[in-house]
Amino acid sequence: MAVAQLKFPASQSSISYDALISAIYRSVDDDDAWPEALDILRGYLGANVACLRIAQQSKTHRQYLFASGPHATEDSIREWEQINSRELLPQDLKPGETTVIDWRLVSNAVQCSKLLQRYDIAVTATVCVDVIDDAQYTLNCSRGFEDSEFRSADLDSFRQIAEHFRRAMALRRQNMQSKVVSQFQTEALDSLGIAAILINRAGGHVLLNQTAQDALDEGVGLELTARGLRAVDRTDDGAFQQALRAALCEKEPAGSRAMLINSGDDDRRLHLVVSSRRHSSIISGETETSALIFLRVKEIVGDADKKLLQQLFSFTATEANLAVGLAKGLCLKDVESQLNIRHNTARAHLRSMFAKADVSRQAQLVSLLANSLVPLGRMSSTPLQ
Repeated sequence: MAVAQLKFPASQSSISYDALISAIYRSVDDDDAWPEALDILRGYLGANVACLRIAQQSKTHRQYLFASGPHATEDSIREWEQINSRELLPQDLKPGETTVIDWRLVSNAVQCSKLLQRYDIAVTATVCVDVIDDAQYTLNCSRGFEDSEFRSADLDSFRQIAEHFRRAMALRRQNMQSKVVSQFQTEALDSLGIAAILINRAGGHVLLNQTAQDALDEGVGLELTARGLRAVDRTDDGAFQQALRAALCEKEPAGSRAMLINSGDDDRRLHLVVSSRRHSSIISGETETSALIFLRVKEIVGDADKKLLQQLFSFTATEANLAVGLAKGLCLKDVESQLNIRHNTARAHLRSMFAKADVSRQAQLVSLLANSLVPLGRMSSTPLQ
């Protein structure tokens, strides 16, 4: 993104400014956000403490601090976080508003007076960066009892720097939300036993989840060769390549095409869907076409789900075994033979399972097991079956 150039007093180094702005935007993707930027800000404004403060506007006035300075240790930050947020900022500020607090003149700063003395904090310049979801974000720089006062030029610079923090924080929130959504989507695909792969027009590929990685590593249905992504069974590959070409057609890309392909290592037939996707190029920003491949490589419900079935529905061990057999598509007679139980015993188990799963027929139970709750109840992907 384009960063607006800001003007600062001649006494403030442009190199420090460049380093500060770079550090602020590096924090967007940094797991340990803000310490580097706060440390440079502290030196830039001649402060002994620089702090980003997040205060929740609730009855308890919870607050979280990110700080830089000679005394900014985990213990000291935790100590400051315990103070009522109204003590640390006795004024209500709107986004972009700046103030200077001279703690020597604040009569109600009783609770934190000893801390102010201990950490040599006499004056604090504060700017409200933003207010989001009832949480106030403020940037604070403090000087000691022997330091000079903040000048108007310092506060002008501080206010403009805070705008860069605001932009970086917005980008960071956006990135974190995208990561959370992507993580949930990936986990959902893994739990359903679906491999997802993105192919671009140049033949490059991106594996979108762990199931896709496992499938290609084990050669289940698809494999990577020197010629690109291919179907393991050569009799299936012609139709697969044709679907890929149609999906990647620049002028009139196909919508979606479904097919069955051989797994390659057993007699299973796997469901595969190839879909066209139009999206903006990360490099050029122009619209480009890719192919999105979904391949179901696992049975909907397998032996690994027995314990999960017991947890979800309070099934007994025998009931869970019976449920897995039915979900795999076996008829009741075959499951009875597999489990070596009598028909009347199996029927008794079924009646118990109907009550626990809140269904009234075997078809409803199979649909419930195979198409919804069980795959989504998996906490992580299970081995390929």
